[in-house]
Amino acid sequence: MAKRRGNGEGTIYKRSDGTWAGQVTVGYDPETGRPRRKSFYGRTRKEVADKMAEVLRSVRTGTYVEPVKTTLAEWLDCWLAGKKGQLKPSTFESYERLIDTHIKPALGKTPLAKLQAHMLQAFYNEKLERGRADGKGGLSTRMVRYLHTIIREALQQAVKEGLLPRNVADATSPPVAKSRPIRPLTEEELLIFFEAAKDDRLFPAYVLAATTGLRRGELLGLCWDSIDLEHGAIVVQRELLALKEGLFLQDTTKSKSGRRTVTLTDDAIRELRKWKARQNQERLMLGPAYQDNGLVFCREDGTPLDPSEFTKHFQRLLVKAGLPKVRLHDLRHTHASLLLARGVHPKVVQERLGHSSITLTLDLYSHLAPGLEEGAAHTLDGLLRKERGPARTQGQR
Repeated sequence: MAKRRGNGEGTIYKRSDGTWAGQVTVGYDPETGRPRRKSFYGRTRKEVADKMAEVLRSVRTGTYVEPVKTTLAEWLDCWLAGKKGQLKPSTFESYERLIDTHIKPALGKTPLAKLQAHMLQAFYNEKLERGRADGKGGLSTRMVRYLHTIIREALQQAVKEGLLPRNVADATSPPVAKSRPIRPLTEEELLIFFEAAKDDRLFPAYVLAATTGLRRGELLGLCWDSIDLEHGAIVVQRELLALKEGLFLQDTTKSKSGRRTVTLTDDAIRELRKWKARQNQERLMLGPAYQDNGLVFCREDGTPLDPSEFTKHFQRLLVKAGLPKVRLHDLRHTHASLLLARGVHPKVVQERLGHSSITLTLDLYSHLAPGLEEGAAHTLDGLLRKERGPARTQGQR
């Protein structure tokens, strides 16, 4: 029998097959005045009650949408608006950009209630084959999986609110993300780069990147109050974000492990001392026109460096040095590979880089130090030739 509930809370009852069902009024037909009711199903009474409660909350706040009439594009807008205060600004803009660029043009007009797993699978396959905006091939497996994550999260919220009976994204097979091949500079190439860049204004920034493994945002968001030149250490606690509204200095890094203390090399300390003196001269020359944001690496007037321009400048220096064109991020990989090649424990490398786990560090970099595996084997050389001690008799310890 149905359990009596409060006025407007709907009805829940147990079905003959042992499952539970419920109905709730979500509005009224404007033409007939009849109530529009929505049904919910679940394995337990609580599951149905939770779904109904979620929808009733959205009805009361005026945010309820009818899945039969609502398109995927409309739901994505509604879902993303609710995520604005929960996501980092850079992540929110990334979601927004990918939804507008890839998901809406392909699936946006599809009614939410009519979206099927095979439609999503075809979308993933299409993006893998020819998903790039310039038409020159497909998106990476990592990017397609990112699109899948966005769609799945949005649909999961629709299920939670009772708008959909199940998440069709769970029935798809998104591609397994394949890491992009890493191309760090060798030690010899790094020294060649340093020689070609030694007279460049931003030379200290590239030295710090290669000797600490900081991410680009962490490097450009570094402030003088985070540097202790006396003890040779920096605290990584901010990052510079490039948002639609402009450049933004964020006080939190990528993750809890991202906030860390990194010991500086003697080269980095020397270059930072020289750089600080030069920056003081630039501040004096500009006087009141200098915008002091406390940044270590900035423009001559103290304003933040644009991250994309910083990368392009780095790559122009690579060309000048006659080196392969690699990403700025590859200086981070260079730092890790040089440490591992010198026998530094992977746990130390993980902590310097701010990785969330040592597994990530090993997966990314262990193959970059070919001598490690060979050295590991040589540690066991002569094992069988070692003299064995006298056999112990029973009772001896």
